[in-house]
Amino acid sequence: MSHIVLSGIRATGRLHFGNFLGAVTNFVKFQQQGNTCLYFIADWHTLTTLEDPEELRGNLIEIVKDYIAAGLNPEQSIIYAQSSVPEISELCLYLSMIQQMGELERIPTFKDLIRKNPDNVNLGLLTYPVLMAADILGPKATLVPVGEDQVPNVELAQSLARKFNYRFGDTFVVPEMMTQMIRVPGLDGNKMGKSESDNAIDISSPIADIRERYIKKGVTDIERKRASDPGDPYNRCQSVYAVHELVTSGETESREIATACLNAKIGCVECKHRLVDNIAKILGPFQEARAKLANRDDYIKEIIHEGGKKARAIIKATVEVVRDKMGIVVY
Repeated sequence: MSHIVLSGIRATGRLHFGNFLGAVTNFVKFQQQGNTCLYFIADWHTLTTLEDPEELRGNLIEIVKDYIAAGLNPEQSIIYAQSSVPEISELCLYLSMIQQMGELERIPTFKDLIRKNPDNVNLGLLTYPVLMAADILGPKATLVPVGEDQVPNVELAQSLARKFNYRFGDTFVVPEMMTQMIRVPGLDGNKMGKSESDNAIDISSPIADIRERYIKKGVTDIERKRASDPGDPYNRCQSVYAVHELVTSGETESREIATACLNAKIGCVECKHRLVDNIAKILGPFQEARAKLANRDDYIKEIIHEGGKKARAIIKATVEVVRDKMGIVVY
């Protein structure tokens, strides 16, 4: 079955290994015949928390370089900046007319953003899910790969599609969610995040630096005091073994490393070294491709420009229908 696949990443910082493994590798997998893939940089969403314009502009270019180096092909996927499609903001306005404010205030992601940004509770934080719904419904996405933290926002997009269709007639596709996204723990065992620089692994960092960070900061079984003590990789190894299960070939079948840990046949430092060796096998080809894009900003800007034109043509057609059904005439 073919899909219209849509996903985006905020330009709050450089991509980390969690983004790479949990999101971008899935984006690449969807690049197959029959699918229409739209992958954007959510620069408007970024404005809710990031105040430095130069940082925003720089991050956007660098993330697209990461997209391309990871395997996204601008001939197969539409890669664009959210702000290249002004119809998205127009659609957000229309959708906001049928969205109750109280429901937005109860969304867990809004409460979480308030907790993280108590001194900047702006209107953009409240309307974030409506803008995200416009991102999704504008191109009539049928499949939206998201992390677990974004599930409430996609559920709101589904609800808005149903509300609009009920009130104005069939217009929007109710998108499906791909929720089996990989959750990659950071160095402290919590979800790896761009805003937590001490928690994340930069995919552009030299492997030697990644190794040093895991050796110094990777959290293993805190109850294992000596190498001769049996460990519990499944329940007490907070940030290392869970990544082994994602990157170490055959580990989910053989449980070789887990068994060695349970029987005190492998120490935590050796376990970390083996993990980084396997991360290197994944990031090596990416970093090689990424290095070739380092000084090609004009090429990247052209990709964004062309992708924006393609995305705008798709989304503009939807917004024209919405305008008509809501009674808006552009004189």
